[in-house]
Amino acid sequence: MSRHRDVLEMLSEARPGQLDRGPRPLDLNAITAYPRDTTRRRRRRRLLVAGGLIPAVAAGALAVSAVVVRLDAPPPASTATGREASPPATAQQLLLTAADRVALERVADEKAIAGRYWVIKTEQGATRQVGPAGRPYDILQKISQESWLAWTPKDQSRFFFQGLGAAPATPADTAAWKRDGSPAKWTQPAPRGMKPVVITAASGPRRLKTTRGTGFVLGGRRVSAAELSTLPADPARLKAYLLKQDTTTGETQTEYLFWSANLLVLDMPVTPEVRAAAYRMMAGLKGVTTLGQVTDQQGRKGVAVAYTRRGDAGTLGQVRLIFDPRTGQAFAREFWNLGKSASGQGKLTSYTLVTSAAWSSATPPEK
Repeated sequence: MSRHRDVLEMLSEARPGQLDRGPRPLDLNAITAYPRDTTRRRRRRRLLVAGGLIPAVAAGALAVSAVVVRLDAPPPASTATGREASPPATAQQLLLTAADRVALERVADEKAIAGRYWVIKTEQGATRQVGPAGRPYDILQKISQESWLAWTPKDQSRFFFQGLGAAPATPADTAAWKRDGSPAKWTQPAPRGMKPVVITAASGPRRLKTTRGTGFVLGGRRVSAAELSTLPADPARLKAYLLKQDTTTGETQTEYLFWSANLLVLDMPVTPEVRAAAYRMMAGLKGVTTLGQVTDQQGRKGVAVAYTRRGDAGTLGQVRLIFDPRTGQAFAREFWNLGKSASGQGKLTSYTLVTSAAWSSATPPEK
């Protein structure tokens, strides 16, 4: 998928604590049995949850003068108990419950939300095939990124990223890496006229890129933070808006809508009402399935919903969105190659973990 290639290109240039507060597993049926309130409405706010940006975004806690979106906050108390022999929660149930939980968000101080920058941190990773031609193996290359995305075009957006090194992706890859002599550096060929790509096991220096104005992309085009603040909070109107803005090619309508909603709930600074609408829109898409309880690449627990599409080569590519069903907080996105059949375990190809996001009026760091 092209999304995976974007991560690879960024890596070439180059959340903490668990969501659960104990060993008890999530009771998805109890969570989705939570009474739904679809009539409650609140005034629109500019606080939003972390997002999918250019080149990518977020990672760790920031000392910024703004309300921070806590990704490790304790879940709300459950108002329903699990029922014996109840069927597993469906993707639609999980998404609608997430929408209702998101819509219940409260902001203590409206003034603290306003800021010049949307500051977001992520960890991103992608697999690369390396090693001898006859005995290749995969390594997982990681970077962290901190993005200061300007609210208005008059300010400059700043992107700080740092390579976190690379290591064999799986135990089988570790064994192959050892047979290859346990190298700490790999060189991959580059397109004609460009330098070869050198990947190292060690972390690299923190680097900076800047761009004038905002760095948000939705529907295949750049959008301003002001435009994001006026998105429709009704799922049908949001769907119509996204379809009108679609400039992508090579994607089905469902894939495009799932991806766009994925960005809105994970990456973009949008209101809780818009994120709730995005969850409800996803719940109405055909082909969206649940993978049940999962852990992300940092071991954080949640549930995953996914959309799977067969590519031109006949392989199945899958996009996964991972979120806490108790709060509706999305915190990870993953891409998987399932091979020719969905019956296998598949292989992780890339991921994005959001670790923090907040509005800030502070001056961005110089380096």
